[in-house]
Amino acid sequence: MEKIVRRYSAFIPRWCQAFGDHQPDPGGEGRAVEWLIGEHSVGVILLPEIRHRLMLDLLGPKALELESAPRSVRLNRNEFREASILIHPGYSAVRELLLGEAEVHMYLTYHLIYPPGTRIITLSRKAPLPLLYKEMAPLPLIVSA
Repeated sequence: MEKIVRRYSAFIPRWCQAFGDHQPDPGGEGRAVEWLIGEHSVGVILLPEIRHRLMLDLLGPKALELESAPRSVRLNRNEFREASILIHPGYSAVRELLLGEAEVHMYLTYHLIYPPGTRIITLSRKAPLPLLYKEMAPLPLIVSA
């Protein structure tokens, strides 16, 4: 299935809106992926080395391919074999967002309970605040099982 993800960047570098109410990821701190599940959005906090590897794909002009296999998840050429990713409710919430009918918006957020400078890659059914963000070129995303 192909989905168009609307992407946004902040007008002023390093500024972003707060993620908002969410269910914290029990035991997520220190893992490669930490999930935040909100009412209309899902956030992902990644270790810096993973985030840097993915940013070129997330910000680039080429389509992304997200593929689930029995023991891994592949995003373009990046494969993640951590079994806890596949069974986590955060991953299920992301798939639900991407496979749903509603538009999906992607932007960076923060939250006060996380260390200063922590950025959350957010996927949401709601667009971010237009006062803080400008829209970039959309990202075609191919989701397969």
